[in-house]
Amino acid sequence: MIPYLRVKGRSMEPLCKEGDFVLLDGLSYLVFRPKAGDIVVLRHPNEDRLILKYIMEEEVKDGHSFYWVEGLNKEGSSDSRSFGWIPREMILGKAIVVKR
Repeated sequence: MIPYLRVKGRSMEPLCKEGDFVLLDGLSYLVFRPKAGDIVVLRHPNEDRLILKYIMEEEVKDGHSFYWVEGLNKEGSSDSRSFGWIPREMILGKAIVVKR
């Protein structure tokens, strides 16, 4: 069974809207590393919830990857502009958006 999530909020509009589904591909990043342009599901660093974001940039520090992630709806998104760089370990997988 492929895990899926239902979109809540407007942070990724217009790509996906509240109520759309997101399939979580947790296997891709076992082989490939996340890269700029990927849409990912990750743990929110300050809250107990999962979020959907777009990877804008990767930075490697001391052999560890960190990512700058943003929502597409700049006014309605909790993202790296408020919580900063996130470590690779917080990314659960690549997101595949399915419209409802």
